Amino acid sequence: DPQTSGGLLVAAAPECAEEVIALFRQHGHASAAVIGEITAGDARISVR
Repeated sequence: DPQTSGGLLVAAAPECAEEVIALFRQHGHASAAVIGEITAGDARISVR
């Protein structure tokens, strides 16, 4: 339940990112944002 346990994480193709963000914002989710990207390579998590 995102209202009580945190936010919602969505994965979308890079070419669709702006449209997805716009849709979330149109529906009242003003803080929707791109927070990272998925890339090919060795499995790892990198926070910058």
